[in-house]
Amino acid sequence: MAGEKTYKYDDEFKRKARKHQFEFREKVLHNTYDEKNPQVILTPEATKQGLIFCEVYRDLIRREVKSFGTSALFSNMLRSEHIPYNIFTPMKENLYATTMLFNEIIGGGISSITDIKIEFAGKDKNKELYLNDGTSFDTYIKYISTNGEEGGIGIEVKYTERGYRIGKDEKDKINNKNSKYHLISKLCGYYKDSLDITSFIKANHLRQIWRNHILGYAMLHKGEIKRFHHIHLYPQGNEHFRDRALPEYKMILTERGKDSFIDLTYEYLFELMHKYFQTPKQQEWLDYLKERYLPS
Repeated sequence: MAGEKTYKYDDEFKRKARKHQFEFREKVLHNTYDEKNPQVILTPEATKQGLIFCEVYRDLIRREVKSFGTSALFSNMLRSEHIPYNIFTPMKENLYATTMLFNEIIGGGISSITDIKIEFAGKDKNKELYLNDGTSFDTYIKYISTNGEEGGIGIEVKYTERGYRIGKDEKDKINNKNSKYHLISKLCGYYKDSLDITSFIKANHLRQIWRNHILGYAMLHKGEIKRFHHIHLYPQGNEHFRDRALPEYKMILTERGKDSFIDLTYEYLFELMHKYFQTPKQQEWLDYLKERYLPS
């Protein structure tokens, strides 16, 4: 196909996803390749139109986006920042179906889902009350449990990403045994006593999973919620998470840690969603999610 390129640093899944998104851009969005907007980058005009979002819910999603422009967050089809909007924002139109869906995912206990937030770091603006950093959930599901208490589900959404290199500020906090990182990691009871916390949280492939997991406990510890689950959502083809990061992370968890942690693939989630979202509009949305994010 004209304009299609390969990149030496792409792993197998990213190579497939890049080709898939390029073809989706050309064939479905009709936003053609040019030298200024190669591969999977939408043109500025297409970005302004919100073409990165699902068409049948585009108006709803654009109302929910906090700030919208032509940045890579809303033009680069390989990045994951826009994906929570496409998967979870449409659920706001049917919180009853969403409640049934997440009851199946976490094993029950939800009476009603009351809100769905994108990029949520806790109720309080004071970061020092949580992890004292910029950690946030890509999606946060707020609910009332069957015993009347408030609960939460924090979701981290990945697509082609792998691990990331540590920054200076984060490294300083990890090396400080008195930081919130160490305090919350010890208090939560999610990790085996024999674990060297400093060693494992320096690992590039585990660190973000850990930070999101303990952010949920920080909310529990603060008293904002009484029940919490963390979901790590990723495509089955992403070998980095499937074969390395997630198996290694689960090996360091206690039973309490395992009870609050769920690794979930796009493929399994989309199939579950078909059970509960069945209107023609919802079926069009679900077909879009499969066509858009699951490369063959």
